Amino acid sequence: MTELDVTTYSSIESVNENQWNHLVEHSNHGTVFQRYEWLEIVERTFDHRPCHVVVSKKENPVALLPAFVRDFDAPIDAATPVTETLGLKEAVSTRPGYGGPIVQSNEGECLDLLLDELESACGRNVLYHLIRTNDLNYLRYGKHLQKRGYEPITLNCRFVIDLEQSWEQIRDNMDKERRKALRDAHENEYHVDSTPLGEADLDRTYEAYESNMDRIDGFVFPRSFFDLLAERMGDRVQVFTAVVDGSEVGRYLHFLDDERSAVHHYFTAIPDASKFEYYPSELLHERAIKWAKEQGYDHYDFGGTGTDYSDSIFRFKQKYGGDLVPTLQWQKGLSKPGWSLYKFGRSMFMKRAY
Repeated sequence: MTELDVTTYSSIESVNENQWNHLVEHSNHGTVFQRYEWLEIVERTFDHRPCHVVVSKKENPVALLPAFVRDFDAPIDAATPVTETLGLKEAVSTRPGYGGPIVQSNEGECLDLLLDELESACGRNVLYHLIRTNDLNYLRYGKHLQKRGYEPITLNCRFVIDLEQSWEQIRDNMDKERRKALRDAHENEYHVDSTPLGEADLDRTYEAYESNMDRIDGFVFPRSFFDLLAERMGDRVQVFTAVVDGSEVGRYLHFLDDERSAVHHYFTAIPDASKFEYYPSELLHERAIKWAKEQGYDHYDFGGTGTDYSDSIFRFKQKYGGDLVPTLQWQKGLSKPGWSLYKFGRSMFMKRAY
């Protein structure tokens, strides 16, 4: 048995940043969302309890599992008072973002140490542990996770474009409606600027994002999150701004996932629905795809959506012609009585909502 030490950290700031990022950068499963900076920003912005597990050999990390314990998000509002009264929580690896365990050596032993330690550290009021990853290579752990009681979830997906294709091939793979929208967009006088978040007009960017989320009644990340993004990861977030006939019509924010050689569309900032007549989404995605190709990235990711063919967001993203890729998720109940009740309630909800 290899001498390995396992530790749970209640703050990412207790971890050596260089050692943590070195492991992420040199792993086959590392992503931008597992980096020290991202976890620090989430910790400093939201009221989540960090529960990051590290396995070390002679004080050198060889495996890690980032996780946050956060309030359980009940699927229906009527259940919220009950879950709040009981103080129910969920442990997620990780949200916002993606990323499961990273193991450099002694794979099976380290994976078990990570998961055993996390389960012990979570606490009695944690209903379940959820692993969320956008990397299909994590399928290698599928049987091992199921053996440990984790159940696969296939309710989310993404559309991803292979950037080895030429722009002409990418465009030709789009739905005819999307190709027509691009032609119509090009009839106007337009340009799309590209700026790192650290150099962008943060006030204007956040104002447009906040107005967009208010318009669609979506969850609004606080301004402090964007301030920290600009400060700690300003070169890992690219802002694309579309201007038509001298007037700004929308912005997109993309994460640069150098670890996965991918560009992720993450935040939308189209505050005024009247600007849709200028096709801001088509202009922004076109420029972002071409920019990603110019920078040598391998994939363009349109961001997550539910696996529902009738959903408007699913259908909108599908029309860009990307490959449908599942978002891999595994969930394990940690509270036996609570988990049974949760699964029963979830099945009732799914019968009505799905």
